[in-house]
Amino acid sequence: MLSGAAIIKNGIVRNLRSASEQLQPCGIDLSLRRVLAWTSPATIDFDNSTRRAACTSTLPFSEPSTNSTAADVVQLAQGAYLVEFNETVDIPLDCMGQIFVRSSLWRSGATITAGVVDAGYQGALGALLDVRNPAGIVLCRNAKLGQITLHRMEEKVAGYSGIYQFSADSVGRDGQSTQSVSDVDSVSDIDSTGKSQP
Repeated sequence: MLSGAAIIKNGIVRNLRSASEQLQPCGIDLSLRRVLAWTSPATIDFDNSTRRAACTSTLPFSEPSTNSTAADVVQLAQGAYLVEFNETVDIPLDCMGQIFVRSSLWRSGATITAGVVDAGYQGALGALLDVRNPAGIVLCRNAKLGQITLHRMEEKVAGYSGIYQFSADSVGRDGQSTQSVSDVDSVSDIDSTGKSQP
C-alpha cells in the first residue's frame, strides 16, 4: 500500500483543496464537489451494447446568510445520491485504487460506496452516497467524505481503456445532467484532449 505522502509526491491524486489537510497515513481524503440526484432509470447489460446511464440533476448548495459565516451547505433527506469529488486521479499502471468512507460520515448515519479505481485510469472520482440517518444529513461544500488508498500490484498492466477514461465528471457518458459541468465550480484541470494536467 502506498502512503498518503507517496500518493501526493507521485501526483496520483490531483486538485487537492489542501495537501496538509487531506494527507492521511494510508491515503488521501476526498472532498465534496457536488451532489446529484438521479432523474431517470439506467440500463446495465453484459457487453455495454444497450447500456444507458441515468440522467441526473445537481442539487444546489444554499448560500450563507449575510450575517453568517457558515459555509455553503446542501441538506439531504434519507436516500441515495451521486457525489462527485473535487480531486482527480492519474493511477499508475502498477497500482489500483479503492475509496473508503471516512469515519465521521458513517458515524453520522451515511456511507459512500465506489468500485475499484483501475490501473491507468485518469479523470474524475465519484461515489454512491447512501444517507441512512432518518433525520438526513447536512454537507458543507468541500466536506471530506471519503479516502482513496492505492495498492501496488505485482506488475504493470495494460490499464483502463473504458468510456470513462479522462472523464471530467461522474455522470455516465450518455446520462445527461440538467446542470452542465461548466455551470458548477469546476476544479478539474482537464485540457481539451481530456488529459489531466498537473
